[in-house]
Amino acid sequence: MATFLPFVAVAAVQRGGPDVLVTLPDPPRQPGEPLVRPGVARLAGAQLMMVPLVPQGGGTVNVHSPVTGPCRQVDLTATPIAALPGVSILLEISPLPFAAAAVLRRLPGLPVFYVAVPALASPPPDDHLVAAGEQLGTEAIAWVGALFDDRLALSPLTVMGLIGDAMPVLDTNAEVADWQRLADELDVAGRTLRVLDHAGRPGASYRVRVVAPAGTTVQTADATGSLTLPAGDLELRWIADEDGDPVDRPVHALVERSLADADDLTTSSAPGESIAIPAALAHGHLQVLDAGRWFADRSPGLLAGLGNVHPRSRLQPLVDGFATFAPMLDDLRAATGPGCGAHFAGWSFNDFPLDLDDQAATMLTELVRALTKGGGAGAEADGARFLIDQYIHFRDDAPAGDDLEAAAVLLLILGYDAMVVAGLLGRLPRDPRWLVAMVSLAALAAYVVGAAFAGDILEFLEGEADESKGMAEVLNAIRPNIALRAHHPARFSDNPLVVPNPLPVAPSAYLHGVSSWHQKFQVIRRTPDALGNEVVGYVGGIDMNKNRLDGWGHHGSKWRPADGAALSPAPEAGAFHDVHARITGPAAADVALTFERRWALDTNLQPAPGPTDPPIPGVAFTAPDPTDPEVPPQPARHLVQVGRSGYRPAPGGEARALPWSPLGETTVSDALVNAIGSAREYIYIEDQYFTPHDEYVAALLDAAVREPALRLVVVMPSSSDQVFGDVRHAEMFELLRDGRNGDGYGDRMIVAAPVRRPRLGDGGRVASLGRLVLQEDLPATGDQILVGPRSRLPEVSLLSPFVPFWLWVDGERMLAVEQRDDVLSTSEVPSRRFLLSRATGPTNRWGAQPRLHTAGAAVTMAQVPGIYVHTKAIMVDDIFVGIGSCNTNRRGFFHDGEIQAFAVPEQLKASRENPALALRTALWAEHLGIPPAMGPTLLADPVAAFELLRRSTYLGNRMSTFEALGARTELALLGESVQWAETVATLFGTVSTDVLPYAWNTLIEPTTASDLTPRLGPGIGTV
Repeated sequence: MATFLPFVAVAAVQRGGPDVLVTLPDPPRQPGEPLVRPGVARLAGAQLMMVPLVPQGGGTVNVHSPVTGPCRQVDLTATPIAALPGVSILLEISPLPFAAAAVLRRLPGLPVFYVAVPALASPPPDDHLVAAGEQLGTEAIAWVGALFDDRLALSPLTVMGLIGDAMPVLDTNAEVADWQRLADELDVAGRTLRVLDHAGRPGASYRVRVVAPAGTTVQTADATGSLTLPAGDLELRWIADEDGDPVDRPVHALVERSLADADDLTTSSAPGESIAIPAALAHGHLQVLDAGRWFADRSPGLLAGLGNVHPRSRLQPLVDGFATFAPMLDDLRAATGPGCGAHFAGWSFNDFPLDLDDQAATMLTELVRALTKGGGAGAEADGARFLIDQYIHFRDDAPAGDDLEAAAVLLLILGYDAMVVAGLLGRLPRDPRWLVAMVSLAALAAYVVGAAFAGDILEFLEGEADESKGMAEVLNAIRPNIALRAHHPARFSDNPLVVPNPLPVAPSAYLHGVSSWHQKFQVIRRTPDALGNEVVGYVGGIDMNKNRLDGWGHHGSKWRPADGAALSPAPEAGAFHDVHARITGPAAADVALTFERRWALDTNLQPAPGPTDPPIPGVAFTAPDPTDPEVPPQPARHLVQVGRSGYRPAPGGEARALPWSPLGETTVSDALVNAIGSAREYIYIEDQYFTPHDEYVAALLDAAVREPALRLVVVMPSSSDQVFGDVRHAEMFELLRDGRNGDGYGDRMIVAAPVRRPRLGDGGRVASLGRLVLQEDLPATGDQILVGPRSRLPEVSLLSPFVPFWLWVDGERMLAVEQRDDVLSTSEVPSRRFLLSRATGPTNRWGAQPRLHTAGAAVTMAQVPGIYVHTKAIMVDDIFVGIGSCNTNRRGFFHDGEIQAFAVPEQLKASRENPALALRTALWAEHLGIPPAMGPTLLADPVAAFELLRRSTYLGNRMSTFEALGARTELALLGESVQWAETVATLFGTVSTDVLPYAWNTLIEPTTASDLTPRLGPGIGTV
């Protein structure tokens, strides 16, 4: 039997009218509903074109299933569709993929078929397996259509044609001919082209300029996006949207022709160009996008070679460290010839192997030696250059001899960057928020008690906080001055927000500012690769640092240097999640020029050399022009914009402007706000902090109002290391959920963190630590638990609290949220009582089933360790992707030095290499606990896959919502921000409420004049 069969007997039917547009209902999710909701379409919310079928010569139409697969009922009773009169049930049929795998691989995705028959008497029950050719209904009229996972509203005839083209791999010529005869029978007269928006919906009322042999006209698409075209070769340009707003830089892609030949350059157009329509094209689909509404405009005064949108480039997403270092290693190994070299810019550097299976040969320092002249046979390259951020750098005019106050300032600054503190004291088995408190208590107590050891404290902290100091020395020993310590030039005085300092120490007396070069990018000039690329750029969140050695399984890497075998304690296998991108083609020239301009700036900012000091070399290679052969056009044809965050100095201030962006650069924030404003289906964000400025929050709120079915997913670390970030999070997420007037995201917003499998805690010297016994019965609805013996509970102190904590009782997972009293159990066992939070209610927060437990049951305390999210990435509608070093916060957008790359495939959703789709499916597969290679197949539809993110970790998900993590206000626990503010306020004798606004606006989230609407935080302003 054929893989696919026509819906009807070809000779018995005819077209009953024009195609009709159907929107599949997408009702709000109700509490307690299963992931797969009865009566709701798999492709809920999609717009679908259906063709009406009527019998030839009267009678009825017998409609059959076109494929073998499960059939579901879509309930239309609550939302009847006017275009389908009398239809209360829409049948949805998905093919069994393994039965038709060879054919499906030749299609743009998995087709889902829809059949509508009025007054359907006995429809197949939900999830009933129907066979190809099985009768579904008989009536005087029926409608049929299909959608692929990309949700493009293609005409049924186009889908039939694509299926017919794919079938010859398995099916006979006669079986294929049946589909072609049906398409011929249902063909329409004339020459038509349906216009689709970037999400695949019909572009109703879109206006298109048509240049034909007979003259130029402007046509307006009908309600289904359809245009009637004149004969001959044509040129088309989209000029206005459904509201009549002009289109600035249209991108066009002919869907069918792009799918047929991905290498045909005439199937799409670069931004602002028209597209040619050959005379032979009778019917088809034209997908359009306005690049001006997605990418950022170039900032005023920006250097000519920077910030442009480069056509025919390629952005290849790379998830986690192992996947990033593998291609980078290949590029570095090919960079030892004449004229080659490598440039590295980053926040943190150390020596480590890029390939754990070949450690000795792939140590970063060994690769640098191989790049340097004189490094051995074949090492004719001019070596490597490094720009290494130096975050803490005391002023030359700081008060002399006041080591005590300098140490207090240093600890104050580091305390607000808990990532630094955690790295500095990572050998201590404490939660990061308590590390902050512990370090700060130790140093600030020295300020209160006396200055006896302040000089030693200052020297130790300044050295230990600079993780890259030793690596810079090693690199400069390979060749002098190839590693420069970069000091970002923004100053305290550039911050337009003035908040009174409640502390007795003034950081500005000791430091110029708290800005940093946070950019993480690499540029390699190599011998040409298979596509002719000689200059390759890497941009993202991944530093050249050993803690990035991790993969999608997130088991972490326990790698240690050969001379570190005696390190005590041994390095922990930290799970570290991040995203990077490999950039080739003309856009790589932008990355190369960024490094070249920065090297020139930092060379001039270095201390004056002595008479015998070696000179600072120039760059290892010069940046190419985007039209040079070293950065050839790429077959992938991505539109790529590389943007930076550039501060703008205050008028009359002490800071100097960045030479390439003297008026500041806001490319990163502008592109992100633009993309959010253009979203139609989903917005997916992964970020280390996610405390965006008010304009960004307003854009998210506006998007929820404009598109009520829009999905929003935010993935963050389970424990924030941004002090006071939780204050802004609480207000912001409540506002995004509820909206300004009840019009927020509601159930269509998921805020979650990736976690590892539960892990037993370190028992230390007590082997039975955390292994307890239930001392009294615990009812299914009980909210208090008595466990013992107390000797197996961890000790409690100010710096070592253990409430809240997870525990398991006979397999049921619970959260102990508050310690109650210590008592003797009825069996005279010293025990302790805790208040519980259990997975009750319609949402069942973490998937456990509450039930009765009897005294004597085993109780186990365990950790649910988080996977640290360091990513700074966004995906929108499977069409737009942004990857870089810039956290989603005000500091990253307007204060520090950041770099971000944005991309859209020129062939839009018909692209065979779509970076937004590739990255989203890889990330969601990782978070859902399935191999990333399966993501493109199982998760291709973002709206349907969104529901899977709700799955419990009990069922295999690695992503847990913040509710399931227990991060709720009813825990009645001090937040990390309150703890830190109270600590600082107590030691300095100030009021904690005064510390918060000063710390947030001056030290944690400062801004500069690049921010056109600076507002005091951490609260949300009027948005």
